[in-house]
Amino acid sequence: MREDKTTLTEEELREELKNLEGWKKEFKCLSRRFYIEDWKEITEFLKHLVKVIEETNHHPDVVFHTATKTITVSTTTHSVGGITRADLELAKRLNEFFK
Repeated sequence: MREDKTTLTEEELREELKNLEGWKKEFKCLSRRFYIEDWKEITEFLKHLVKVIEETNHHPDVVFHTATKTITVSTTTHSVGGITRADLELAKRLNEFFK
């Protein structure tokens, strides 16, 4: 899959975030903190995360806190210095885990 590195305007991003549960803009990134209580589900989510990264060829920053059972994902397209359609695609695909 080829990344769509089309940069989003602030207005486009605001519209997209209305339908992107849990995600918010933080500086030049899209970020979401996932809280998952069950360790088995955490493992399955991490597998899903790796699969999405491989399939989209888009590599977010990921912080996993075992004490709080939270996984924070932040994504941006460094080569263009902002949030692109590739970041949105990654976020949407990660959210599919919870459907």
